[in-house]
Amino acid sequence: MTKIPIDFNSGFQISCLALIFISHSVFSNNLDAQSCLAINNPDKRLICYDDLFARYHEVDSQNSALKIDKLDQIEKKQEAVGKYESERLKEDSLITSEIRSVNKRGGYKVYIVLKNGQTWKTVKDIYDRIPVKEGQVVEISEGFLSGHVLKVEGKKLSLRVRKIQ
Repeated sequence: MTKIPIDFNSGFQISCLALIFISHSVFSNNLDAQSCLAINNPDKRLICYDDLFARYHEVDSQNSALKIDKLDQIEKKQEAVGKYESERLKEDSLITSEIRSVNKRGGYKVYIVLKNGQTWKTVKDIYDRIPVKEGQVVEISEGFLSGHVLKVEGKKLSLRVRKIQ
């Protein structure tokens, strides 16, 4: 690694430039604020600044009123969606029906068609005998974390299922 020699002269120049930038007063790009800065009388200058900030406060309050209106509209839409979702979940939360047909297809998944027209598929593969039969009454409810659970009435049998139709 090569060191760049810094002599006293260049270090002095850098510190002088830093002091100039630090001590240089900051001017606003706002022409109204610059016009207030040019006023020598402190009372008039204060009135000028008060008027300037009052104008900005009016604009901010109008913008905040618009934002509040938009937030209210968003909340109303979310409430409407929430009501629809809760109604849909109440409808789908518990289904009781009789099994019309049971098919075991490729991949060892069992497809169950109910009398209400819905078709359900087991999530896990079933390699041995099919645990459900035609004519059995089943109850399908939502699972603990996700998905659905099919339970056969009168038996200690539950299968994780996914709705196809």
